[in-house]
Amino acid sequence: MVSTALTYPPATLPLKLRMRFLWNRMLRFAALSKDEEATSSYALEHEFKELIDIENATISRICFSYSNTVDEFEDLRQDAIINIWRGMSGFRGESSSKTWIYRVTVNSCLSTIRKQSRHKHESLDGLYELIDSDDSDKEAIEELHRVINTLDPEEKAIIMMWLDELSYDEIGTAMGLNRNTIATRIRRIKEKITKAYKKEEII
Repeated sequence: MVSTALTYPPATLPLKLRMRFLWNRMLRFAALSKDEEATSSYALEHEFKELIDIENATISRICFSYSNTVDEFEDLRQDAIINIWRGMSGFRGESSSKTWIYRVTVNSCLSTIRKQSRHKHESLDGLYELIDSDDSDKEAIEELHRVINTLDPEEKAIIMMWLDELSYDEIGTAMGLNRNTIATRIRRIKEKITKAYKKEEII
């Protein structure tokens, strides 16, 4: 079984967000903390940074599952972080922050993939060096990733959430599908993965 205590490289904020936050701090300083809008923006920035720190592994894991190269991984993660920031003000806690992070990150990856026609068949070797884990874990991760990489983008999202122990209801919320549909999809995905593993064993 693949260890759940994997360490991904820390996420750095995209340059456009770093500049935005610097500008917000300048506005807040100029207002001497009396301007309500500047103070509110600063609070949202602080909440955002905390959320990125807490959910770094979740964001990285999702982007990793959609990547074929180190550059793709970094690009997808940067795009996801930007989209999380853009959605922060609209997040009202109707679902858990983890479910919301999944929804935004998966949608961001799918959108980027559609726009840039990713998923070319390239060497994945350099991608696994990003993960800090022992050799036996890396071997299992490579095998799992290669099999999951045979799924379509939406199937990947569903199985990643299932592997991350989200409930059917939480997965449904993230994907905009009902619980029964998720249950059916997961059963079919398991069948696909089983067949893929058997095919690799034959090869």
